Amino acid sequence: MESKVESAVGMSRKWDAREAGREVAESAIRQLYEPPSFFLLFSTIHYEKYGGFQEFLNGVWDVLPKGTPLVGGTVAGFMNNYGCYTRGATALAISHPSIDVSIGIGHNTKRNPKKAARQCVEMIKKQSKKVDFYLEFISGPVIPTFPMIGKQTVIKSKIFGSLMKKMIPMLWESNMGTDRADEVLEYLASHLDKPLIGSVCYDDGKLFKNYQFVDEKILKNATILLGISGDIIPEFHTITPLTTRDRKINISVAKDRRTVTKINGKKATQELCKILNWNQNNIKEVEKFYSQAFYYPFCYHKNDKIHAAMLGLILGETVYFANRIESDELELFGLTGKKIISDCKDVFAKHNRLMFGVMCETYIETLGNQIYTIKDMIDDSTKDYLILFSGGESIIYDDMVPHHLYESINTLNF
Repeated sequence: MESKVESAVGMSRKWDAREAGREVAESAIRQLYEPPSFFLLFSTIHYEKYGGFQEFLNGVWDVLPKGTPLVGGTVAGFMNNYGCYTRGATALAISHPSIDVSIGIGHNTKRNPKKAARQCVEMIKKQSKKVDFYLEFISGPVIPTFPMIGKQTVIKSKIFGSLMKKMIPMLWESNMGTDRADEVLEYLASHLDKPLIGSVCYDDGKLFKNYQFVDEKILKNATILLGISGDIIPEFHTITPLTTRDRKINISVAKDRRTVTKINGKKATQELCKILNWNQNNIKEVEKFYSQAFYYPFCYHKNDKIHAAMLGLILGETVYFANRIESDELELFGLTGKKIISDCKDVFAKHNRLMFGVMCETYIETLGNQIYTIKDMIDDSTKDYLILFSGGESIIYDDMVPHHLYESINTLNF
């Protein structure tokens, strides 16, 4: 009799890092008849203070068979067979005799994203294994600490803003600032020939710290690539449940394609505040721009996909975006729980035995208890699943066009 692909979802809500590591591994392994072919491991940032991530990983390896390929990292939260959580640990274990995997690791992602991506690709190719599709996990943003003024997302001073704008390359040298995941993905798309789904590692959005896991190691500022082959036919889906607000703007962008100097021919910060109805003189109000802007992102279209240009910093009279903007015209969109749930029916109401997905962490706050409406959709159609709430979502289809997205939902069905 032909063996079938086995899958199992692990889970722990224990506070102690090592105990949580043991439980998340044990709860997955005990559901399998054969040892896992690979093990995906994720946790929220909390274990940093409750024993540390090395102890967390030590607990996993107290149970996990030695030599099992393991990758993962920190997330803002997750949804699985057990529920929806913003604290805890989860895992997805897959087992089949024909499945083979290869792992690539790239270091210092923010300092040199192309080099990190190249390290991943070269490491994968040296293993000389056939790959059918990839999973990617990349270090998330780290809010920079500026000289004299500390951690700031909003700098009102024109002088300081202009100075900090020039310092961003120096911050990248220290592996701080934006994740540069779009630049990594662009390199991967031009040097790989198979589809990919990726997630930006994140925390709870308060500290902007994150970690990546590879086998028995805890990494920071890394890019991890898992190549998978075997009796698995992948099916990818993407939705971006945004609604247009029928307002378009023209922007002037610096050479880095991140720094917007003018909006509609006017000073960028001034015009942004006007459009979003912010009081520019009230710093307490402006400092809320992350949470407000996430609900009204400026977007453009690329190969039928909506790309959100995500606000990163306000630097004096200029606005700095977390990702590179590939258009000089942006359109204002809005995010609502009703639209998310409506669009999710097209993706989750399908009959699949196994699903892995990446969903924007903004949806945790946007949906609140309605997140269980989506969980119920998945429960009705899917046996095992793991959905991550991340700081950014990446997808490459068979056409090898890279899409690094925000406010999106990407799924991989086995």
